[in-house]
Amino acid sequence: MSNDTSKLNKPQASGKINCALPDLETCMQRLAVISKQTSASAIMRWLGLPEATHSNWKRRNSINYDRVIEGLLRQGVSLDWFFAPAVYLRYPNVSSIVTEQDADYEVPAEFDAMLKALDVVEPIMQQYGVLMTESNRKLMTELFFKRRGEGVVLETALHQVAKALATAQAK
Repeated sequence: MSNDTSKLNKPQASGKINCALPDLETCMQRLAVISKQTSASAIMRWLGLPEATHSNWKRRNSINYDRVIEGLLRQGVSLDWFFAPAVYLRYPNVSSIVTEQDADYEVPAEFDAMLKALDVVEPIMQQYGVLMTESNRKLMTELFFKRRGEGVVLETALHQVAKALATAQAK
């Protein structure tokens, strides 16, 4: 048995994130899009960071993501848009939970969210003469839930259109 006690006082969790974070080039591309800035120094100023920050990150080949997060939050930018733009993330909706004091049941939040989605998508389907089939409603509500703020990631929208075209061609 070893007498090495250096491992005894280490915390169990490393604090490291197990998912891939964007590299410097990807970060700068996304920051350029959202900030509408073209130079690295202007992007750093937009984030509220010193202009030399980009050079330091490039030299060290590492990014201080906490500084990026602080800057994005200061600018009101969604972190999921920045760090996981094409990933479907679950958003808790605690305000839409329906409960009744004297009832023996609770309506699940998912049910309430689905009704809200149908209120949005069904008029659009009617406007374009789309048949109100279960599969069409499902496809439209699926896209509704994949939105990011007021938009949808282009790749997601293209996949949804392809699914719709494939369904239409199969009939």
